[in-house]
Amino acid sequence: MNIIKFIAPDFLIGKTLCLGRAAFDIMLLLIRKPSKRTVHLARLILQVIPRHTMLSPNRLINLYDLVQKANTLNLPGDIVECGVWNGGSAVIMGVACREDKIYFKVRNLWLFDSFQGLPKPKERDGKRERDSYFEGWTKGDIKNVVKVFNKLDVPLENVKIIPGWFNSTLSTNYMNTIAVLHIDADWYESVKVVLEKLYDKIVPGGFIILDDYWTWQGCKKAFEDYIKENKIEEIVMKKVDKSVYFQKPA
Repeated sequence: MNIIKFIAPDFLIGKTLCLGRAAFDIMLLLIRKPSKRTVHLARLILQVIPRHTMLSPNRLINLYDLVQKANTLNLPGDIVECGVWNGGSAVIMGVACREDKIYFKVRNLWLFDSFQGLPKPKERDGKRERDSYFEGWTKGDIKNVVKVFNKLDVPLENVKIIPGWFNSTLSTNYMNTIAVLHIDADWYESVKVVLEKLYDKIVPGGFIILDDYWTWQGCKKAFEDYIKENKIEEIVMKKVDKSVYFQKPA
């Protein structure tokens, strides 16, 4: 039996498990950090889990915080997400941007996804990944993305949804600079092509989030290979659940 398929949020059992974990995490958060801000974030998160995102509350809050930090630091550039699924994590970043009257008018939110599910993992992704794979895994729908943006009252004027495989869509020069890049691409080749196409567009001090760094070995390996090949140093990684993030060195 493919256990991953059995518990994947693409299906009812997975959605139920995801919602249960999120509700428990939110309850702990409200107990540990009771505040108006925590209640605000809890309400947002419960509107996107499990139908629109598989990310944990902690990872969603981190995305929200990093967009706000980019605004506070006056970083130029857009917000980019590679791996959208049904738009939950994207809309959380959209809400964070909307809450800043200045940057909401000047930042675009670029959303890249095949909307065909994950591609097949290859050798550098490991046996567990290949054994777990099934066709249509994390297949998102643009209609669901639009729906959740409308649900959370995030205007779509500056939201650009780009369907297709990364090796094709990221070859087109859509944006000039990036302030926040969220990479939720799972496999080695997908993560590597995102870094190769977009890393140079990230402004110094901009934020890069690797959602699957501690989940799938291909994601970690792709990042390690990229920074080694390009001789990038002075990166300080910070962990949030099974994801990591860092600021691009000057």
